[in-house]
Amino acid sequence: MFNSTLTGNARVWFDDLPKESIDGYDDLKKAFLKNYLQQKKCMKDPVKIHNIKQRDGESTEEFVRRYKLECRDVKGAPECMKISGFMHGITNPELIKRLHDNIPRSMDEMMRVTTAFLRGEVAASNRERKKSFPSWKQQEAGQKQNFKKGSFRSQQRTERKQDRFTLLTKTPKEILALDKGKFKPPPPMTTPVEKRNASKFCEFHGEVGHTTDECMHLKRQIEDMLKAEKLSHLIKELK
Repeated sequence: MFNSTLTGNARVWFDDLPKESIDGYDDLKKAFLKNYLQQKKCMKDPVKIHNIKQRDGESTEEFVRRYKLECRDVKGAPECMKISGFMHGITNPELIKRLHDNIPRSMDEMMRVTTAFLRGEVAASNRERKKSFPSWKQQEAGQKQNFKKGSFRSQQRTERKQDRFTLLTKTPKEILALDKGKFKPPPPMTTPVEKRNASKFCEFHGEVGHTTDECMHLKRQIEDMLKAEKLSHLIKELK
């Protein structure tokens, strides 16, 4: 529970402890007392403020918080040195450029500029996220718009164009009766039996649901046979 009571600089100290350096409470107590009883709050040389660098994997926001905490314990460091140390410690190129273009005159001014920069980054990130993931309302509106534009009707027209059949002198039922052995067995009907029209029977499928002349599978097979010039004598001549 001890580490949960730490705040401010003490929390920064705890987070900076080397990995696997504490095996128990006694080790933690010794390290804590050694650090604070010897009054190591203050750096011996204020110039060492330039050694506070942004770590790998540490966000700019996290570094700002740590830098402010560590600066509190540096006695004798002038304001300009703290500003310079911060500008040398950060790694974000855009923030570095912004601070160099108009160098702050105080720590407060520098932190205001930095905070505004971080808020702008968050806002820009949110805008990009919204662009890449449209809301459900936009998606629904897009679907309605596409439907209004006739995409559904155009799809139906395309299917109808694909299913235009050659005019013949005999009906599909008559052609099937002439030579049933030439036709391949059709796939089973997908419509549930309870939803089919029981008054219509397809001799090609051997099931109820539609008539033989209405059977699209039969019509398509006849069309394929026409393309192979097997039923060309049945093509109806148009004047």
